[in-house]
Amino acid sequence: MLVRFSVENYRSFKKRQVFSMAAGKHTRHKEQIVSINGKRLLKAGILFGANAAGKSNLIKAVNFSRKVALKQITAGQIANRNFRIDGSSINRPGVFQYDFWQNGHFYSYGFAISYIDIKFVSEWLYIIDGDKEKVIFERNEKHEITTDIRFANKENRQRFEIYAEDVVAEKSFLSEITSHKLSEIDEFLPFFDVKNWLNSLIIIFPQTRFNDFRQFMMNDTLESMGKLLNYFDTGIDSLNGKEQSMDETFSFLPEEVRDEIKGDVLEAFDKDEDSNQVTSVEITIAGRRFSFSKNPSGDITAAQLKMNHGNSNDLFELKDESDGTRRLFDLLPLYKKANQNFIILIDELDRSFHTKLTIEFIQKFFEKTVGAKTQLIATVHDSNVMNLNLLRQDEIWFVERKEDHSSEIYSLNKFQERFDRTVAKDYLLGRYGAVPNFGIDPWEYEGEQNG
Repeated sequence: MLVRFSVENYRSFKKRQVFSMAAGKHTRHKEQIVSINGKRLLKAGILFGANAAGKSNLIKAVNFSRKVALKQITAGQIANRNFRIDGSSINRPGVFQYDFWQNGHFYSYGFAISYIDIKFVSEWLYIIDGDKEKVIFERNEKHEITTDIRFANKENRQRFEIYAEDVVAEKSFLSEITSHKLSEIDEFLPFFDVKNWLNSLIIIFPQTRFNDFRQFMMNDTLESMGKLLNYFDTGIDSLNGKEQSMDETFSFLPEEVRDEIKGDVLEAFDKDEDSNQVTSVEITIAGRRFSFSKNPSGDITAAQLKMNHGNSNDLFELKDESDGTRRLFDLLPLYKKANQNFIILIDELDRSFHTKLTIEFIQKFFEKTVGAKTQLIATVHDSNVMNLNLLRQDEIWFVERKEDHSSEIYSLNKFQERFDRTVAKDYLLGRYGAVPNFGIDPWEYEGEQNG
């Protein structure tokens, strides 16, 4: 579970900003809290704010820093990622830090990168259990790496020292260690805990499309997802999924087009490094979404998802559905992860959603994750979601654009509102900030000029 995330000098974040999932002292909605070793952590964090305030940048900061930590820095990857409004910010490092719970420990992992030199300036990993803090490693600007690990033998220490000397400036030490087969060695386990935690983050942007298409094709999933889509009033009675051969799949296409697409699919499978593993390739053809699967024997089959709106003889395709329904297809698979202790980050959760649908989606999340260490972090525009009957005060966050165009993050919790307060109304009145501040009316100005 995420305890807190901090970011500095990245996109609209000029100064260090901290987003926390640590619960306050409120007693309402106790079911939306998970207690771990004395720490009370929230199951949700919902961010509100005006357009261009920087809400999406928080999700992007998590996504960016995760990629950097698990791989390495490239010039294209970090270009224009600093706080560009201040020209001098290019000379300051971008800093990112995660505090989280994984595999029985609280970890703190972070790093600072240089936007000019395209390298790691520093990097660190600590285990924090109670009042005890253990340095797994610290890396300074000279790329000297130190540790408090007590190695069981000389061989393991030598391994650590060799990898510490070999890691290049643009690569994280975390990715260097986890690129080797060391996960069975106790001293290196914290590195793999961090890697596994970062890999478990599910990040969804407005343009994201469900990339695990075949999860719908199992009979039990088809039935349960069909029921959920019906529950959310999409007009869909049930889902239908049928597998067929490639030739059957392409039968509606002209022969020359059919052969070209078939070649593209086969080429995509040929690029797979391990042809013995079941793989899938997803493509959209003439507005129809298909998933092609290659089994260990080498056979390729296709599946197409169709929707039954009450007439089983005339099924609908994904392209026939509304924007809101297609968005649900992107998000409903998350319910399958509900009890698997994932952290789900969604940018613009309410995009194309009715207010009641957004509220119901969040309520369903809480219902389906009772007792699980799953967390939902999302940006939302609809102020009607800002309801203390749905969310705790400490689960409501604001992102505000300051006069210098930088973004500031803060929680409703700091205002210590009464539980019966209509916070959505107060928010629109500007009580908490983070609302649009309109400037001079351009039409009025233009009229004065013409007058």
